[in-house]
Amino acid sequence: LEQAKSLRQNVDYCVDGRVIETTFNGEPSIENGFKSFDYEKTCAMVLFFAHRCKGLPETKLMKLLNYSDMIYFKENGVSISGMKYACLPYGPVPDQYETILRMLNADHVVRVEVEYANGYEKHEIIPEKDYPEEILSEAEIEILERIYKKFKNFGSKKISEYSHREKGYASAKVGEIISYEYAKDIVGI
Repeated sequence: LEQAKSLRQNVDYCVDGRVIETTFNGEPSIENGFKSFDYEKTCAMVLFFAHRCKGLPETKLMKLLNYSDMIYFKENGVSISGMKYACLPYGPVPDQYETILRMLNADHVVRVEVEYANGYEKHEIIPEKDYPEEILSEAEIEILERIYKKFKNFGSKKISEYSHREKGYASAKVGEIISYEYAKDIVGI
């Protein structure tokens, strides 16, 4: 319960009428899974995966969040987080994901560590808070567990390539929002 209060206080600080309203405002629609952006649930989703996947690559996290929201929407008619997902070259990512990561870092939810090796940059998501068990419903957690199990042995490249085969991603142009209407076309999860 303390963890949830702490996240809510951070949400109040972050929300503050500015960051979320100006960046993530929007009435529920097919673009956000018929849900307004929920920073608290986003934090819980990120912490869920960050605690289960040691050394979680940023690219993989973006795909795990996308699949979690899309599959939950497919089965329940609403997304978990209310995030919109954009089509980028390495696959679907939350729209404004860099802003979201900065918010999570500023609120000490997670930090992003950058490693350089063989000419490549690797961004790892490191949890800084415990996973707040009371924020997500049992049904939401069940979806996150399924997504985790499906992709636990996938690296960033493999999950990106996998996501490129999804109809929603293939139907969008780079930079466009991927409609949740394509969630119905995701199979095998």
